[in-house]
Amino acid sequence: MPADSYTEIFNFEGNIESAFKQWLGDQMLDVKEQLSVETLPDDYIGVTAKLGGITGHYNPSPGGATHPTYDQYNFDLDFVVQTRRHNEEGSQTENVKSRHREIVATIRTWVAMFKAKGSALETYLKYYEIEYLRPSGTDYSIEDVFDVSTISYDGQISILTNAFPTV
Repeated sequence: MPADSYTEIFNFEGNIESAFKQWLGDQMLDVKEQLSVETLPDDYIGVTAKLGGITGHYNPSPGGATHPTYDQYNFDLDFVVQTRRHNEEGSQTENVKSRHREIVATIRTWVAMFKAKGSALETYLKYYEIEYLRPSGTDYSIEDVFDVSTISYDGQISILTNAFPTV
């Protein structure tokens, strides 16, 4: 299905963040987008997409324009998991201690299962196809009363040829 405008197609970060928010929401996780106006709760999962440079791949421009349209880009995807280190009474039970690691492991598992080209994840990306998505690192820190992990991936994404609006 073609997009209504080029602006809609080239809103990579917004579209990718929204797709991952919907996808993880369907996996029963409440995810927040980076630029969301919502106030973040103490425990949250955030997702941020950053578009990189073009890969050099292009297709002829829709509508017969004389210049090609680059349609494949590198991108970075970060999931931030923040959980309280203590329960409401201020103690750190085994349940509270392991919860953070379990959420991080769950995100890694789902991304590993669905990162393949043609996966169910791509049904959430209306205008794109993920060429690859691979882990690039995890950063863990303790901030005040929170455990914070940033799980990073790098990937490559292509605009679907049928996504371009008709001119």
